[in-house]
Amino acid sequence: MRSFLVLAATIGVIAFNWLAATGRLGNDTAAISDKYPTLMTPAGYAFSIWGLIYVGMIVFSIYQLLASNLARFRAVRSFYIFSCALNCAWLYFWHRDQIAVCFVIILALAATLFLISNHLKDPESLSDTWAAKEPFGLYFGWVTAAAIVNFAVMLKFLHIDFSPGAEDLFAVALVVLAATIAIVVRYKLTTYLFPMAVAWALTAIAVKQSGHTMIVTAAAFGVIACLIAAISFVMNLRSSLNP
Repeated sequence: MRSFLVLAATIGVIAFNWLAATGRLGNDTAAISDKYPTLMTPAGYAFSIWGLIYVGMIVFSIYQLLASNLARFRAVRSFYIFSCALNCAWLYFWHRDQIAVCFVIILALAATLFLISNHLKDPESLSDTWAAKEPFGLYFGWVTAAAIVNFAVMLKFLHIDFSPGAEDLFAVALVVLAATIAIVVRYKLTTYLFPMAVAWALTAIAVKQSGHTMIVTAAAFGVIACLIAAISFVMNLRSSLNP
């Protein structure tokens, strides 16, 4: 029964995101973001990664329904359903301009995705890797980067302002934090799509903040570090498949 709830939750969260994207929740997602400009705000194209995340969610939802997988994914189903509820809750409160509430929700979502990814870190087969482990690595990576951006937005929402120079340094510190988390998670959970998602976010931040040299430089080094971490995982994977 819970395996079908996973599929229903996936359909529900995609439908809810569609409602948000079409303005049916009362506000525009981007318009709320534009109210609180920060030096961590990424270029708009960054959010296209949700298309890949949705594909991964659909693939996992179908994959875990297979008879051979019913027992193996029992431990993550409740966490997954909860993550879908948190995803919808974040959108609901974001569209109601409850930025601080959104930050708490996205932290809970990141924690839930960590629990899922930690459970899936030792896949039993290549199909497990691509239908379960890596889709969650991508999702977890993007949500982690989004949580850091959400933190910067929350400070703006709470009217906690910095001097121009201090704001640049603060943004650089957040970029370094994102890259550091990406590298640590890549080695702890052995997922290469996590640092790839963070690299995608940092690239979009650099594009949006192109007038801030320190931020662009920090983001560039962060992207390089993430890509090296991801490529090293691919090389390890290839060597394990070809002893």
